[in-house]
Amino acid sequence: MKILSVVCARAGSKGLINKCVARVNNKMVVEYAIDYSLSLGSNIETVVSTNIEEVIEYCRKKDIAYIERDLRFCTDDSKIDDTLADAIEKKGHGGEYCSLVYGNIPIRYPNLFHDALNYLQRNKGYDAVISMQNVEKYHPEWMFDYNENILPLEKESHYRRQFLPQKMIHDGHTLLFRKEEFCSRYNGRLAYNKEYMYSIFGSNIKPLVNNEIIVDIDARKDLILAEALIQNSK
Repeated sequence: MKILSVVCARAGSKGLINKCVARVNNKMVVEYAIDYSLSLGSNIETVVSTNIEEVIEYCRKKDIAYIERDLRFCTDDSKIDDTLADAIEKKGHGGEYCSLVYGNIPIRYPNLFHDALNYLQRNKGYDAVISMQNVEKYHPEWMFDYNENILPLEKESHYRRQFLPQKMIHDGHTLLFRKEEFCSRYNGRLAYNKEYMYSIFGSNIKPLVNNEIIVDIDARKDLILAEALIQNSK
């Protein structure tokens, strides 16, 4: 059973320029994502989808399969759906599952991937597994519309965190889905409701609640946090 693992690294980030090739402990951020994918097992076929020359050169030197991503899939408006469909078409022949690995997340936990895979294998009625984290202090009921001049008026709902309704958000770590069903939706052979988030991955999606620390590199402070965590793990 081959599983396609697509490591996605795109140039042109607006939050932190060139975040996928920023250095954390003398390694590119994307190297951690690639190493994670390669460590998952012999039945995992890793391919790196990128338009970053430095990453392409790294893959060449390390003999890692890669796709020079079409510029159509590298704009600020591009959807990750297009990148995945492109990778599946070029490298994903055979196998039942596909895994999305974001190249800007260096802190990785292989057990989360295996938990997701085991769940899909045991539960044929589910189309995908997505890792989620509980939203704690950064809760929408405690948030304000951005205004650097004056604090906007917002009605107070709950003063204590334990009284807030629980919310969860995708942490970017694990997104494993059934490949053929995704392709059928993407190519219009299978109808789905595009109004809903992640609906292209299926109608029955298992949220895998994850309590591990995830660092999504999007700002300079994220690099500092990731470096501290990796140093501590050593």
